[in-house]
Amino acid sequence: MRFEWPGAARWAAWAWVPLAVLLAVPLPVIQAPLIERAAPIFWLLLAGGLVAAALAARASWPFAALFLWAALRMAWMGIQVEPISLIAGTAVMEAGRARPVQLLVLWAMAGLLYWAARDLPERAARWAAWAFLLGAAWQLGFGYLNLWHVYPWMTFVLPGQAGRPMGFLTHPNYWGSYLAMALPLAWALGGILPAVAIYLMCAATVSGGPIISASAGALLLAWPQLGRRLRWAAVGVSGAAIALVMTAHEWRLSGRREVWEAVWPELLRYPVIGQGLGSWRVWADHYNQKMTAATGKLSIFATLQAHNEPYQLWFELGAVGLALAGLWAIQAGVAARRAWAGAPLGAAAWWAPGRVPLEWAWVAVFVTAAVNSLGSPTFHLPGQAGLALFALARIQAAAWRDEAPPHTTNRGRRTRRPKGGR
Repeated sequence: MRFEWPGAARWAAWAWVPLAVLLAVPLPVIQAPLIERAAPIFWLLLAGGLVAAALAARASWPFAALFLWAALRMAWMGIQVEPISLIAGTAVMEAGRARPVQLLVLWAMAGLLYWAARDLPERAARWAAWAFLLGAAWQLGFGYLNLWHVYPWMTFVLPGQAGRPMGFLTHPNYWGSYLAMALPLAWALGGILPAVAIYLMCAATVSGGPIISASAGALLLAWPQLGRRLRWAAVGVSGAAIALVMTAHEWRLSGRREVWEAVWPELLRYPVIGQGLGSWRVWADHYNQKMTAATGKLSIFATLQAHNEPYQLWFELGAVGLALAGLWAIQAGVAARRAWAGAPLGAAAWWAPGRVPLEWAWVAVFVTAAVNSLGSPTFHLPGQAGLALFALARIQAAAWRDEAPPHTTNRGRRTRRPKGGR
């Protein structure tokens, strides 16, 4: 089963047919002071979002379907502008209604970039890999300076995190997760030494998520290269590193479990359709405000993200969102298996650049991100999310490199381009 739909844009273009009528028919589908103008704008945004989803569907129709479900759930909640705010020359919306709109715009842009990365030429993709590695080296350098309590150009430093690397990502956990995801690229393009350096810096964060996810990615790349005894040795070294970091960090979830328990009754209110995109942060703000009012002290108990991406997805988009994300995960798994099998180890020495294929590195990047997302807001952090999305796109490109994508003829029949043809 293919999860890519190259002909989706052809069908989405038909949105112009109903749009041509709806632009002149101001149906009161939203609450706005000037419905005659607001409704046509709403239809333009809806049709444009459909086309953006169709272009993203060329890379993944489950991704596009998840985006459309989030948009439908937003429309279900309603889009409302406070009429009194227009008198002051501005438009004010409640946070629970404004945040989904903002996130959907960002999601649409990410979807277009996902499609572009899927069709990026191999040479350009390799340049992008080096660029990602350059960005990681920049963060690595500043993180090393942080170990010595040096913070050049950094305007936000948490006092409780002094002496731990955080770079410009403001927190050791976020900094470490980004470096963990860059580790496979460092191994493929620079050899074993830069990969080991990154692994040690992930341990220096004294944070569980980075060292656990870095170990997952490193073991994935090392496993096919090792014999039985060395495999057990690699597992032992990774396990020891994780144990040491967790002992220094304390064997706890840093309040995550308590937050997950607190939100559980709210999640059960809408387990199928969810609370709506962006609603976790709205709930967290309200929860902290209530605790502050009750105790008289500032409360920051509820985190702004769940620090568990599947759990937050369930809260915001319900079982429907989980099902669509599950299809996207299946697509990623199928593509990863094909990409991995089609890229043999290089002929270079075990420690040298070129030993690990770049295709394996992209798979390891995405696996690292998936593992990290169970304890960190990986896909809510722009650096991590962008790298993970690009990695998945390149995995798909490698998986279907030797197979031309299907296209749709003018009569609507699906055909395939002949191999070797243009």
